[in-house]
Amino acid sequence: MTRMYLAIIVCLIGCWGGSARSSEMTIYASVCQQARQISSTSLALPMPAAEWKATLAQRRQMWLEMLGLWPMPERTPLKATVTGVLERGDYVVEKVHFQSVSGAYVIGNLYRPAKVTGRLPAVLYLCGHTKGKVSATYQANPRWFGQHGYVALVLDPIQLGESQGVHHGTCRMDRWDWPSRGYTPAGTEVWNAMRALDYLETRPDVDKDRMGVTGLSGGGVISWCLGAADERVKVVVPVCQSGTIEHVVVDRATDGHCDCAFWINYYRWCWPDIGALIAPRAFLMASGSEDVLWRPYGYRDAAHRIRHQYAALGSPDNFDLVEDLTPHGYTPKLRRAIFTWFNKHLKGDSRPVEDDVTDFVEPEKNLLVFDGKLPENDEMRRIDTLLVKRAEPPAIANQAEWRSHQDATLKRLRELTFRHIPREHDPRVREWRADGSAKGTSFGTYVFDTLDGLTLRVKTARPEPANWPLHTVAFAVPPDARSTFTGGGSSRPGAPQEFASAGVEVRNTGATSVGTGYLWTLRRVYPLLGQTLPERQAHDLLAGIAVMRGSAGTGPIALFGQGVTAPLAIYAAILDPQVTEVILASPPETHTDPQTPEFLGILRIGDLPQNLALLYPRPITFVGKVPPAYEWTQKVYKTLGAADRIRVIPNIRQWKPWSAASASKK
Repeated sequence: MTRMYLAIIVCLIGCWGGSARSSEMTIYASVCQQARQISSTSLALPMPAAEWKATLAQRRQMWLEMLGLWPMPERTPLKATVTGVLERGDYVVEKVHFQSVSGAYVIGNLYRPAKVTGRLPAVLYLCGHTKGKVSATYQANPRWFGQHGYVALVLDPIQLGESQGVHHGTCRMDRWDWPSRGYTPAGTEVWNAMRALDYLETRPDVDKDRMGVTGLSGGGVISWCLGAADERVKVVVPVCQSGTIEHVVVDRATDGHCDCAFWINYYRWCWPDIGALIAPRAFLMASGSEDVLWRPYGYRDAAHRIRHQYAALGSPDNFDLVEDLTPHGYTPKLRRAIFTWFNKHLKGDSRPVEDDVTDFVEPEKNLLVFDGKLPENDEMRRIDTLLVKRAEPPAIANQAEWRSHQDATLKRLRELTFRHIPREHDPRVREWRADGSAKGTSFGTYVFDTLDGLTLRVKTARPEPANWPLHTVAFAVPPDARSTFTGGGSSRPGAPQEFASAGVEVRNTGATSVGTGYLWTLRRVYPLLGQTLPERQAHDLLAGIAVMRGSAGTGPIALFGQGVTAPLAIYAAILDPQVTEVILASPPETHTDPQTPEFLGILRIGDLPQNLALLYPRPITFVGKVPPAYEWTQKVYKTLGAADRIRVIPNIRQWKPWSAASASKK
């Protein structure tokens, strides 16, 4: 019996081992692996005080850039207005609005003591996503501050209360142009909060050197973000909105959040990196251990790393974590700890707070700033197009000006949008399979691994017999391709049979398709890793090209893109100077269209026609016609004396490599 069981175990181990050797990582496993890497290395070692100080300005600029606030927007006139006052015995409520950008209204209620002598500490209170400032919870907390010697300003988040605009871009509205713009509503909320600090500084009852911020849920994450962005904030207390990139990616907690919960993570930061920017100012994390959105393993690990940084800066008492056995929200324990923390660090009073908020609820209509009549043409409705500035098309007069622009723009693309695509691709080829031949064409499959752990395939078609080296047309398989059997199936461009083709099954095509059950999550997760799904697909296309270059008989490689795969071809060619030509059929005309594949912050650098021109002097072929937006690209080539390098062919069957086509014309 023992021998029989041993034989079974040996057999099973052999099967498992073989399975492990041939297993392929899923896209979900790949993003989880990257998320763990980001979180595990975030503030893994606390910075020595000298290093922390030396890098502070650079890190703050990086943070502002990830919020879409670098360069900083113009501080236009606030035009602050108080539309009414409620006198409530020991405290007063002022109904106030101001403009964070000209014509963009920020709305709030200001609570203060009825009797004010001298300048008081101020607390900016930021709401979560309920009804804004009129919600019972969001009345109670600023009211407590107003009754206890503070000036407290509570703001409506955009899209809630009386504030206009949109929070739920990629979350509910398919606004995939937001990542391309480098826009997150977290940036708008931080900018509104910074302008609120500007307003508080103008008030005679506020001590500008004693200002703090706190808020619950969505207001909690903006408390983190503001504290890291603006040193005027001396006390930071986020409530139920603390965690790690690993947690939100692995647990798919992104599904429970709108866009304002996250930044555009170009530099792959995690919460401890933000905490290091808040340090050594007073910082209290308040969390509920039963919060479905933020689990203890995430926020406790972040707190542990931040605590070490505070200790390294000689301020261990300026940081703490308070938690309670509660779901997402406040408890008396959390509130009292928060009030005590503010008293200690803004008033110098360390005595524990014993009282709590009152049960009184002001009727909602009493707190309305605009009395139900919202401003017409409020620019907050289009703040996503105003706050982060798009790059203007360059005015080019000669070769020298273009070369300067070209070099600077390519450098910026590498630093920002394509920061996580290597300059050199060295994919590991697992195997080559000959797939047979038919009608003078031989088919094959290369199987290779990407740097981030996915196993992908290149489907090839080569004429036979053929003279080496073969001109090859490479392309990304489109997401709607039903099959890539025999060299790419129907997605294979119909170039003349004398040329080879190579269809790269980029991620979310072929065997790695994720379907609707994970695609929305995946597109929202990738920006947390400093990437997007289309950016990863461009990465895969480049890796597939590298596989082909290592294949015997492969000659010059041109890239073909049609519809949604056209931007992949454009950016892969920009990043790979060895690509000889780009062939485009029905390419999208702008990244401002939510249906155009998204690339992080690309519109801050250039739109599709401007970026396509970066290929100069390499040839560009349009199939069918030149879309109107790309007439700009044609004009640049003409200005630079290369008008003949942009050509139009009626269909892909007429294509020849540019050099051969030029020779035939002569």
